[in-house]
Amino acid sequence: MWEAPQFTAGRMSHECNNDLDMNRWRQAIVVVFVVVLVGSGGASLYFSMPYHGSESSVQQVRDDPQVTVTTESGVHIISPAEADSTVGLVFYPGARVAPDAYYSTFAPVVTRANVTVFVPKMPLNVALLDTDAAESIRSQHPGIRTWFVGGHSLGGVAACQYASSQDVQGLVLFASYCNRDVRDEPFSVLSVTGSADTVLNRESYREADSRLPPDTTSQEIRGMNHTQFGSYRGQRGDSPAPLTYDEAHRRLADVLVPWLTNQSNIEGFNSVEYPIRG
Repeated sequence: MWEAPQFTAGRMSHECNNDLDMNRWRQAIVVVFVVVLVGSGGASLYFSMPYHGSESSVQQVRDDPQVTVTTESGVHIISPAEADSTVGLVFYPGARVAPDAYYSTFAPVVTRANVTVFVPKMPLNVALLDTDAAESIRSQHPGIRTWFVGGHSLGGVAACQYASSQDVQGLVLFASYCNRDVRDEPFSVLSVTGSADTVLNRESYREADSRLPPDTTSQEIRGMNHTQFGSYRGQRGDSPAPLTYDEAHRRLADVLVPWLTNQSNIEGFNSVEYPIRG
């Protein structure tokens, strides 16, 4: 005859505790999953909303008859309107900074140095997610004979990673540094910072100096902050600058143009020196 199983109070209490522990674990797993899901979604949303160049700065460059602005497969191209350029600079934007934020930065460089500048849009606006972006750009523009790469802030780190394993003429760092040793690489390096920049980690910047070639050209522009390497506003942690954006870009061009010109070493380029105003 079947008899109902007998449960003691102790056994029932033990099994109930086990069930409670299992439920707690399940609840913990669900909570962790939700946090990761929400967190990753929030991060994606955060990085997918970049800083754009001011409307006036973007429009001013588009209206400039000496400059042509085009976009090809997400790559923003700023080129001389009235001359063929055989020198190219692939510029990696800073984290959460849109390519159009660099139009007014490079417009004077394009016209004065006859250089074509390529600024690719990065996945989630983070250049480290596509450090080889320059490779496809170079392959699609065989008319460019001399190539430079560069970047702003985190974009400079990505550019350095690319340059360390590729054949480039030079590396341009704006408020940035290399996270790998390139002391023995054959390319030249230009490193530009702003004295009013409170976003750049100065300690990391100084430590990274030993990873650059001994003949690196370093220049600090007095009164320039972090966002003035582009034409965007509102970056957390940056300080107000005494310079206007136009003046900051003019001083930056005074540094970059002669360096690019002297490093290009191709026929038709004269080695000239422009006054550098610190």
